[in-house]
Amino acid sequence: MRRSFLVITSLMIIASFGFGVTVMSVIGSSTPNGEAYAAVQINLVNTTDVGGFQFSLKDMPNALSVASVSPAGRTVAEPYDDTGGAGGIGAGNGAYDFGEPYSDINGNGTYDPAFAFNFNDRDTTVSILAYSPTATPIFPGNGPICTIIYSVPTTVSDEIIDLKFNEILNGDTPFPLVVTDPDAVALNTTWLNGLLTVGGIEVRLTGGGGTPGFVSSRLSIEMNNAVPVKGIQFNIVDDMDYLTFESVHGVGRGVDFSFAGNEVDGETMILGVNFNGQEIPPGTGAILEVDFMIASGTPMADITISIVDLIVAAEGGLPLPSNGEDYVFPVTTGVGDETEIPTAFELKQNYPNPFNPTTTISYSVPEASEIEVGIYNLLGQEIRSLSNGQHQPGVYSAMWDGLDQNGVRVESGIYIYRMSSSAGFSATKKLVMLK
Repeated sequence: MRRSFLVITSLMIIASFGFGVTVMSVIGSSTPNGEAYAAVQINLVNTTDVGGFQFSLKDMPNALSVASVSPAGRTVAEPYDDTGGAGGIGAGNGAYDFGEPYSDINGNGTYDPAFAFNFNDRDTTVSILAYSPTATPIFPGNGPICTIIYSVPTTVSDEIIDLKFNEILNGDTPFPLVVTDPDAVALNTTWLNGLLTVGGIEVRLTGGGGTPGFVSSRLSIEMNNAVPVKGIQFNIVDDMDYLTFESVHGVGRGVDFSFAGNEVDGETMILGVNFNGQEIPPGTGAILEVDFMIASGTPMADITISIVDLIVAAEGGLPLPSNGEDYVFPVTTGVGDETEIPTAFELKQNYPNPFNPTTTISYSVPEASEIEVGIYNLLGQEIRSLSNGQHQPGVYSAMWDGLDQNGVRVESGIYIYRMSSSAGFSATKKLVMLK
């Protein structure tokens, strides 16, 4: 194997550089935590014939080892009929024999075997050399040409691994990045690095709930991510289509993201991205909140809602393994034939109290008015707004999940919650959060 490296490398080093448009790139991929292996493909874009190539790929941090390297896409062998066809030529010997039927995929009129691959798993990099045993080139095109199988140790989890093309120029045998034409003339090549992600992103729902015919309490979407996130997209589905999207905004680590929502075929579609290239940093907690209109005919019962079509993306749009859990959205009090219109403003004691991690605050509104309900610390500083807007007469409930406006869980202790109305009513009560 070392001898092959030396021979081909010598040919490539003495070659002059051409001017073709050639791009070699790492195709980003991902694997769940606990998987023993991860497959990474290398892609080639070429406008002229390619006779061979070599490169070294460094994984950062240095945590992976290479199990195998094999042809892919345009470097695999053309399919052939190993039964020997009508003449029975070389039937079943596991190799192509002249005269056996084959599929001439590239249309050059001859059978093309797979490229030969040699690899050397060094301490921090894998060095790969590929060439055609029959001098059949890779014809112009765009597609994968190599698959690298990495062994992933159990100590690697919830991590993004940079895969970077690397020239080895100070070793016993120099190993530069080179793509050549069939005459061993090096082509002018652009090398694009990529990512391998190991692990998943957890997305879950908290809060929400409310009254039929009115806007809900805010539903929080929390994300547990050990790696930076460039974008997120998902749909929220309720089992009976009682909820209709009203508004969405970022909180906490997602406060600098632009979030947009829309109601599509009974599902609420949410998309979040930062147009300045900023990321949601690693962490845990709420990143956005969503308000829904609860249909007037919604029964007093729990609504099961689900996160579907979840896509969480890292740098370059690479999708990260991710999962979302179902959640119970409570509809507990409503205005209708079975419920009387309240005759006075009232702010009720939260339940449960003390609480951990969530508590419900109920309040009554006897006339149409602007209502504000918020959580304050003992210094009188508002740390979370639970409701702010026009209310029709009725009995309402708001849920607090113990998070502040930035999606950070507050410390244990005594807090004040306050209700105020444009009609002049104001009331405050205390609640206790325990951890």
